[in-house]
Amino acid sequence: MRTKLIYESQEEHSGYGAGSGDTERYEYECPCGKGKIIEEHDNIPGFREHDVYIACDECRKNTDEGREKAQKLLMEESPDTA
Repeated sequence: MRTKLIYESQEEHSGYGAGSGDTERYEYECPCGKGKIIEEHDNIPGFREHDVYIACDECRKNTDEGREKAQKLLMEESPDTA
């Protein structure tokens, strides 16, 4: 789910010997309105990292709890291989 985009930036980078690239940063409103969801793209050859993280304690807690519940359900529904 994407929320409202509130900030974006793009910066060119000369690279580290394998060619030039850029970095991108996008900030979105978090669902509760008290923080941000931050998406970063490092498009420099040899690095190419893409990260998304929640900069909101309330939403991060809810997301972690939801992830834990989903993992628990998957474990319960997995066929026993013993």
